[in-house]
Amino acid sequence: MPLTKIQFRPGVNRETTSYGDENGWFNSDLIRFRKGRPEKMGGWERLSSNTIDGTGRSLHVWAALDGSKFMGLGTETKVYIEEGGGYNDITPIRSTATLGANPLTTGAAGSGVVTVTAGSHGAVTGDFVTFSGATTTDGVTAAQLNIEHQVTVIDSNTYTITTTGASSSGTTAGGGSAIIANYQINTGLDTVVTGNGFGAGLWSGLSTGYSQTTLNDSGGIDASVTSFTLTSAALFETAATTTSANLTIISSSIPVANSTGFPAKGTLLIGSEKIRYGTNVGNVFGDLTRADDGTTAATSTSGDAVTFVGLMLIESELIQYTGKSTHTINAGVVRGVRGTTAASHADGVAVKEANDFVGWGESSSTAANTGSNIRLYTQDNWGEDLIFNVYDGTPYYWDKTLGLGNRATDLASQSGSSDAPTITRRIMVSGADRHVVCFGCNPLGETDQDLLMVRWSDQENPVDWTPTATNTAGSQRISSGSEIISAQKTRQEMLIWTDTALHAMRFTGPPFTFGFSMLANNVSIIGPNAVTTVGDKVFWMDRENFYVYTGRVQVIPCTLLRYVFDDINLEQSFKCFAASNKMFDEVFWFYPTADSTEIDSYVKFNFTENTWDLGTLSRTAWVDYGIHDNPRASGIASGTNFVYVHETGDDNDGAAMTSFIESADFDLGDGEQFMFVSRLIPDVDITSTDADAPVNYILKTRNYPGDSLTTNSTSAVTSTTQQSFLRSRSRQVALRVESSTAEMTWTLGDLRLDIRPDGRR
Repeated sequence: MPLTKIQFRPGVNRETTSYGDENGWFNSDLIRFRKGRPEKMGGWERLSSNTIDGTGRSLHVWAALDGSKFMGLGTETKVYIEEGGGYNDITPIRSTATLGANPLTTGAAGSGVVTVTAGSHGAVTGDFVTFSGATTTDGVTAAQLNIEHQVTVIDSNTYTITTTGASSSGTTAGGGSAIIANYQINTGLDTVVTGNGFGAGLWSGLSTGYSQTTLNDSGGIDASVTSFTLTSAALFETAATTTSANLTIISSSIPVANSTGFPAKGTLLIGSEKIRYGTNVGNVFGDLTRADDGTTAATSTSGDAVTFVGLMLIESELIQYTGKSTHTINAGVVRGVRGTTAASHADGVAVKEANDFVGWGESSSTAANTGSNIRLYTQDNWGEDLIFNVYDGTPYYWDKTLGLGNRATDLASQSGSSDAPTITRRIMVSGADRHVVCFGCNPLGETDQDLLMVRWSDQENPVDWTPTATNTAGSQRISSGSEIISAQKTRQEMLIWTDTALHAMRFTGPPFTFGFSMLANNVSIIGPNAVTTVGDKVFWMDRENFYVYTGRVQVIPCTLLRYVFDDINLEQSFKCFAASNKMFDEVFWFYPTADSTEIDSYVKFNFTENTWDLGTLSRTAWVDYGIHDNPRASGIASGTNFVYVHETGDDNDGAAMTSFIESADFDLGDGEQFMFVSRLIPDVDITSTDADAPVNYILKTRNYPGDSLTTNSTSAVTSTTQQSFLRSRSRQVALRVESSTAEMTWTLGDLRLDIRPDGRR
């Protein structure tokens, strides 16, 4: 029988059905298109064995005059400068305090936990503090104390640290009277906390953002355990019991003898009835929801016990409790409440406060709020120095001349600084005109942030922000929208996205310095980092489309549009970011899928060939080649954060990388007849150190579009394979080509099959 050549269109298309996209590609992972042909994507390896603390959300590279190459890296906990594979901590210091006499108290004998008394410390759990001047206390040595520690906050005046030492006798005060505590800037969030209340949070479920700790039982807990230990239960509401006044079925409030110790809102247990309350004022609980959580409204009498009921979430299980002892939950524990299932949990899993978990259709007792976004940064270099800011935070300056051991300091605290912004959303250095520009910052002479305000420093002077007749410092408020979301530097201008429009900011010279114009209305951006510049092109995504700006705004036709936006987790949209790969004329958009709170997937556009593909890859920030020979990206491997060098080798950090491309269905004629496939002639260019390294050709079949595809045959094709014999009979066939062998790459050509008609039945 004559061979039939099957030629597939370049690019992956999910805008139609698999059957509707005949002779197209329908799915892929870790491949790219080059000259219309699919090939395996390049590999990656760790920049070094050194790890970073937190998830990298911002990378910026530059070179010094002496040839040194630097990379700034920001996480939710730290700011680093990388050189030669080493990560130098430049996280700014928030405050410095001298603690009182003997502020340290050791824990139980043999414990490394130390309680620190530090009035108005301003820290949050997860912050870092460095001690100096501490003396040996109860067996915990000075060397073990006078280092950096991560804190767990107990209250505004107290926190704990965990040392590598062990106390001798336990519960001993000490440390001396000369301890200096250097507090680093507060850590941020690594997961977006959604708002709560009507229209602001999750419908009928857990409103996140409450206290969170870690299960600390050796070996974990099983489904029946009713007493378990947490790393810290300090931030969980302490169960309290008081005495009620008379409460009837129709009561709208509950007066009690003393409501001290009860949270502002929560759930009460009176007899067998649970009652949710929204206010706690003057020993009276109000805003009641009677008979909560499936209980029955009942009459109580004066003197009945009123007990606070706590609720915590461990993975998918809700656990109710009424009491705790220090860090052990050990009273009134009920497993698997509110329709969840009691389950076993490993030591180290997260434990979340869940007191605002409500049933389907019930109103939340929590007042509406806007939630909190993850910690993001913008970075730019001023000559050899680094300028950066926390999103909606302070601008900072790192001076190279002071060395890599030097921490960054506030821009406003630099020598000669005048009226520098103290809070801003984004910061960057303009082009050849060299102004430092802040977007969404505090206006001149004010401390409150204006999310539409743009301010710039004097030309060639990053610290002078006071406009005068003899300098070019100034400001401008954007005219549309309610907030600036992002800004991006191009060769000719700076682009500014608000929540409703795209604006251009162009250097015009004195007297106005910059001119502003609206480029497009009803256009926004999905997240601050979802934009990248390649040459004269600027690419970004909003919540509905992909765009390119080349002097005018254009929607990019996308063959994966519906697939991506139907599967993206919009609650975590601030994590979405764009990345360019100029080696191959590609732009990535990395995003978290609907079932994930962290980035796990990408969609990729080849802007020269106008082809799209998709895949799975956990990357959280990216910087293209230029200063360095290859792109770099931050990513997570087995819970550990690394920086990776991309487009090097063929493997996944030394392990085999699985990549594939799968076609849409094709048939014989109009699909009236079954087709019998008996032979496959591969056309694939394989490069490998092993001549026998296979690329697998997999034929999947079905008889109707509504059937599931069934793997019918697999042919292991090597660089020497001429033909492969097989037997396949169906109306529709799809081809999948995949590899999972280390140190190999491949490029596909055309497919030829020996096909003959084989009847209608």
